[in-house]
Amino acid sequence: MTAVQETSAPAGQARRTRRGAARNNDWLLGIVGVIAALLIWELAGRAGLLSQEVIPGPLTVLARLGELATTPAFWLNVWATLQSALLGLVTVLVIASVLALLIGLVPAFRESTWFLVEFLKPIPPIALIPLGLLLWGPSLTMKLTLITFGALWPLLTQLVYGIRETDKTVLDMSKSYRLGWWLTTTRIIVPTLLPYALTGLRISASIAVVVAVVTELVGGARGMGQAIAVAQVNNNLPTLYAYVVAAGLLGILVNLAFMVTERPLLFWHPSVRERG
Repeated sequence: MTAVQETSAPAGQARRTRRGAARNNDWLLGIVGVIAALLIWELAGRAGLLSQEVIPGPLTVLARLGELATTPAFWLNVWATLQSALLGLVTVLVIASVLALLIGLVPAFRESTWFLVEFLKPIPPIALIPLGLLLWGPSLTMKLTLITFGALWPLLTQLVYGIRETDKTVLDMSKSYRLGWWLTTTRIIVPTLLPYALTGLRISASIAVVVAVVTELVGGARGMGQAIAVAQVNNNLPTLYAYVVAAGLLGILVNLAFMVTERPLLFWHPSVRERG
C-alpha cells in the first residue's frame, strides 16, 4: 500500500506540473500574440501601409490612453458603460430564468412561443436604436432596454438546453426516494444547469458590453461610445482609438471575471478539472 501511494504521489505531482506549465504557456502565447499584433500595427504605419493621419500608431494610442486614465472623465465614461452593461445583465438573468423554466417545463408555452423567439433572435439591437430614442431619448432606460434585448438570447438558449439535458431517470429516482423539491433542485437540476448557465452568462456579458458601447456611440447616451463619437467629430484620432482600445480591454476584463468565477462554482466539472 505504501509503494502504491509513493508511486501515485509523484505521478499526481507530475500531472499538476504539466497542467501548470500548460497554463503558463497559454498566457505566454497570448502575450506574444498581443505584442506581435502591436508590432505589425507599428510597422504597417511606418511602412506607409496605414495612414498615420487616419490610424495613429500603437505608441501614440497607448500614450494617449495612459493620459486619459489619469482623468476623472475617463473613468466616469467607463463606469457609465460598465454600469449599464451590468444592470442589463441582471435584467437578462431574471427574464431568461423565468422564460427558460416556462419553455423547458411547460410544453404548451414552448410551442406557443418558439416562433416569436426565433423571429426576435436575429434582430440586431442597433436596429432598435431609433425606436429607443423616440421612446426614452439618450437615457439609461434606452440603453438597458437595448442591452437586455441583445444579451437575452444566448443565456435563454443555454438555460433551455440545460433544462432539457436534465436526466429524466434521475428525476424519477428522486421522486421514488421522495427527496423533495429542495434536494432535487440543488442536487440534480442545478448541477446539470449550472455549466450551461455560466457559459450563456459569459457570452451575454460580452454582448452587453458591445451593445452598451454601440448604443452610446449611435444613440448619444453617456459612456465610452459617446466619448468615441465626440472624439470623431473633433477629429481627435488618438483619443478615439484610445477609447476603442479601452472598450476592448473592458470586454476582456469582464470575460476574465466570469472565467475566474466559473472555477470555484464548477470545480467538479470535467472542463474545469482539465484546466487544473
